[in-house]
Amino acid sequence: MDNVWDISRQIGERRKRLGLSLSQLARRVNTSPATLSRYENGWSRFEVATLRKLATALDCELVVELRPRPRWVEQPTGEQVVQQIGRLFWDQILTIDHLEKHPLWVVERVLEYGNLGDIRILAAFFGREDLLRLASEARFSSDRTQTFWQQILEREGMQCTRKFSREEASSSWRSSSH
Repeated sequence: MDNVWDISRQIGERRKRLGLSLSQLARRVNTSPATLSRYENGWSRFEVATLRKLATALDCELVVELRPRPRWVEQPTGEQVVQQIGRLFWDQILTIDHLEKHPLWVVERVLEYGNLGDIRILAAFFGREDLLRLASEARFSSDRTQTFWQQILEREGMQCTRKFSREEASSSWRSSSH
Protein backbone atom coordinates (compact mmCIF):
# COMPACT_ATOMS: atom_id res chain seq x y z
CA MET A 1 0.00 0.00 0.00
CA ASP A 2 2.92 2.36 0.61
CA ASN A 3 3.89 2.12 -3.07
CA VAL A 4 0.35 3.06 -4.11
CA TRP A 5 0.44 6.21 -2.01
CA ASP A 6 3.94 6.98 -3.25
CA ILE A 7 2.86 6.77 -6.91
CA SER A 8 -0.29 8.77 -6.17
CA ARG A 9 1.71 11.44 -4.38
CA GLN A 10 4.25 11.64 -7.20
CA ILE A 11 1.57 12.08 -9.86
CA GLY A 12 -0.14 14.89 -7.93
CA GLU A 13 3.09 16.66 -7.04
CA ARG A 14 4.45 16.49 -10.58
CA ARG A 15 1.16 17.71 -12.09
CA LYS A 16 1.10 20.68 -9.72
CA ARG A 17 4.80 21.43 -10.26
CA LEU A 18 4.10 21.65 -14.01
CA GLY A 19 1.10 23.92 -13.32
CA LEU A 20 -1.43 21.56 -14.88
CA SER A 21 -5.02 21.18 -13.79
CA LEU A 22 -6.60 17.72 -13.62
CA SER A 23 -8.56 18.55 -16.79
CA GLN A 24 -5.45 19.62 -18.68
CA LEU A 25 -3.53 16.50 -17.76
CA ALA A 26 -6.57 14.32 -18.48
CA ARG A 27 -6.71 15.73 -22.04
CA ARG A 28 -3.01 14.98 -22.54
CA VAL A 29 -3.44 11.43 -21.31
CA ASN A 30 -6.80 10.86 -23.03
CA THR A 31 -8.60 9.94 -19.83
CA SER A 32 -11.06 11.60 -17.50
CA PRO A 33 -10.28 14.05 -14.69
CA ALA A 34 -12.13 11.63 -12.36
CA THR A 35 -9.68 8.84 -13.24
CA LEU A 36 -6.72 11.12 -12.57
CA SER A 37 -8.25 12.21 -9.30
CA ARG A 38 -8.50 8.55 -8.24
CA TYR A 39 -4.87 8.00 -9.27
CA GLU A 40 -3.76 10.96 -7.16
CA ASN A 41 -5.82 9.86 -4.15
CA GLY A 42 -4.53 6.35 -3.53
CA TRP A 43 -6.33 4.31 -6.21
CA SER A 44 -4.72 0.87 -6.18
CA ARG A 45 -5.88 -0.39 -9.56
CA PHE A 46 -3.51 1.45 -11.85
CA GLU A 47 -3.56 0.59 -15.53
CA VAL A 48 -0.01 0.26 -16.85
CA ALA A 49 -1.02 1.84 -20.18
CA THR A 50 -2.44 4.87 -18.34
CA LEU A 51 0.67 5.11 -16.15
CA ARG A 52 2.81 5.11 -19.32
CA LYS A 53 0.73 7.95 -20.79
CA LEU A 54 0.93 9.84 -17.50
CA ALA A 55 4.69 9.44 -17.36
CA THR A 56 5.00 10.80 -20.89
CA ALA A 57 2.60 13.69 -20.24
CA LEU A 58 4.45 14.57 -17.03
CA ASP A 59 7.87 14.27 -18.71
CA CYS A 60 8.85 11.40 -16.43
CA GLU A 61 10.28 7.92 -16.79
CA LEU A 62 8.01 5.08 -15.62
CA VAL A 63 9.96 2.46 -13.69
CA VAL A 64 8.21 -0.74 -12.63
CA GLU A 65 10.21 -3.29 -10.70
CA LEU A 66 9.73 -6.43 -8.70
CA ARG A 67 11.69 -6.67 -5.47
CA PRO A 68 11.88 -9.83 -3.41
CA ARG A 69 10.10 -9.45 -0.10
CA PRO A 70 12.20 -9.78 2.99
CA ARG A 71 11.78 -13.25 4.45
CA TRP A 72 12.45 -14.56 7.88
CA VAL A 73 15.90 -16.07 7.63
CA GLU A 74 15.27 -18.08 10.77
CA GLN A 75 12.04 -19.22 12.34
CA PRO A 76 10.67 -16.33 14.42
CA THR A 77 10.50 -16.91 18.13
CA GLY A 78 7.19 -17.28 19.90
CA GLU A 79 7.91 -13.95 21.55
CA GLN A 80 8.29 -12.24 18.15
CA VAL A 81 5.01 -13.76 16.94
CA VAL A 82 3.14 -12.72 20.09
CA GLN A 83 4.57 -9.21 19.85
CA GLN A 84 3.39 -8.82 16.24
CA ILE A 85 -0.08 -10.39 16.43
CA GLY A 86 -0.98 -9.70 20.07
CA ARG A 87 -3.11 -6.68 19.05
CA LEU A 88 -5.59 -9.08 17.39
CA PHE A 89 -6.41 -10.70 20.72
CA TRP A 90 -8.38 -7.97 22.43
CA ASP A 91 -10.37 -10.41 24.57
CA GLN A 92 -7.42 -12.27 26.08
CA ILE A 93 -3.72 -11.59 26.38
CA LEU A 94 -1.95 -13.78 23.83
CA THR A 95 0.94 -15.84 25.20
CA ILE A 96 3.55 -18.14 23.69
CA ASP A 97 1.64 -21.00 25.34
CA HIS A 98 -1.37 -20.24 23.10
CA LEU A 99 0.78 -20.73 20.00
CA GLU A 100 1.69 -24.23 21.15
CA LYS A 101 -1.53 -25.38 22.82
CA HIS A 102 -4.18 -23.59 20.73
CA PRO A 103 -2.69 -22.98 17.27
CA LEU A 104 -6.06 -23.28 15.49
CA TRP A 105 -7.56 -20.52 17.65
CA VAL A 106 -4.55 -18.31 16.93
CA VAL A 107 -4.65 -18.99 13.19
CA GLU A 108 -8.42 -18.40 12.98
CA ARG A 109 -8.05 -15.01 14.65
CA VAL A 110 -5.14 -13.96 12.44
CA LEU A 111 -6.78 -15.13 9.22
CA GLU A 112 -9.97 -13.29 10.16
CA TYR A 113 -8.51 -10.00 11.44
CA GLY A 114 -4.81 -9.88 10.63
CA ASN A 115 -2.87 -8.40 7.76
CA LEU A 116 -0.43 -9.97 5.32
CA GLY A 117 2.52 -9.40 7.65
CA ASP A 118 0.67 -11.26 10.41
CA ILE A 119 0.03 -14.21 8.10
CA ARG A 120 3.65 -14.23 6.96
CA ILE A 121 4.98 -14.43 10.50
CA LEU A 122 2.61 -17.32 11.26
CA ALA A 123 3.78 -19.10 8.09
CA ALA A 124 7.38 -18.62 9.19
CA PHE A 125 6.59 -19.79 12.73
CA PHE A 126 4.34 -22.80 12.01
CA GLY A 127 5.66 -23.59 8.53
CA ARG A 128 3.71 -23.07 5.35
CA GLU A 129 2.18 -26.57 5.24
CA ASP A 130 1.00 -26.47 8.87
CA LEU A 131 -0.46 -22.99 8.40
CA LEU A 132 -2.41 -24.18 5.35
CA ARG A 133 -3.57 -27.28 7.25
CA LEU A 134 -4.76 -25.11 10.13
CA ALA A 135 -6.48 -22.75 7.66
CA SER A 136 -8.31 -25.74 6.18
CA GLU A 137 -9.65 -26.58 9.65
CA ALA A 138 -10.53 -23.01 10.58
CA ARG A 139 -14.01 -21.64 11.22
CA PHE A 140 -14.61 -18.10 10.01
CA SER A 141 -17.21 -15.63 11.14
CA SER A 142 -17.39 -13.74 7.85
CA ASP A 143 -18.50 -14.95 4.41
CA ARG A 144 -15.78 -12.87 2.78
CA THR A 145 -12.98 -14.43 4.83
CA GLN A 146 -14.36 -17.94 4.31
CA THR A 147 -14.57 -17.47 0.53
CA PHE A 148 -11.10 -15.94 0.37
CA TRP A 149 -9.44 -18.79 2.27
CA GLN A 150 -11.40 -21.44 0.36
CA GLN A 151 -9.97 -19.99 -2.85
CA ILE A 152 -6.44 -19.89 -1.44
CA LEU A 153 -6.70 -23.49 -0.27
CA GLU A 154 -8.12 -24.63 -3.61
CA ARG A 155 -5.16 -23.04 -5.40
CA GLU A 156 -2.90 -24.97 -3.03
CA GLY A 157 -4.74 -28.21 -3.83
CA MET A 158 -6.36 -28.38 -0.38
CA GLN A 159 -9.96 -28.37 0.76
CA CYS A 160 -11.58 -26.76 3.77
CA THR A 161 -12.36 -29.54 6.19
CA ARG A 162 -14.80 -27.52 8.26
CA LYS A 163 -18.02 -25.93 7.16
CA PHE A 164 -18.59 -22.25 7.54
CA SER A 165 -20.01 -21.59 11.00
CA ARG A 166 -23.11 -19.74 9.74
CA GLU A 167 -23.93 -22.63 7.40
CA GLU A 168 -23.65 -25.04 10.30
CA ALA A 169 -25.84 -22.86 12.47
CA SER A 170 -28.50 -22.36 9.82
CA SER A 171 -28.61 -26.07 8.89
CA SER A 172 -28.93 -27.12 12.53
CA TRP A 173 -31.60 -24.46 13.05
CA ARG A 174 -33.56 -25.74 10.04
CA SER A 175 -33.34 -29.36 11.21
CA SER A 176 -34.39 -28.51 14.77
CA SER A 177 -37.36 -26.43 13.65
CA HIS A 178 -39.01 -29.33 11.83
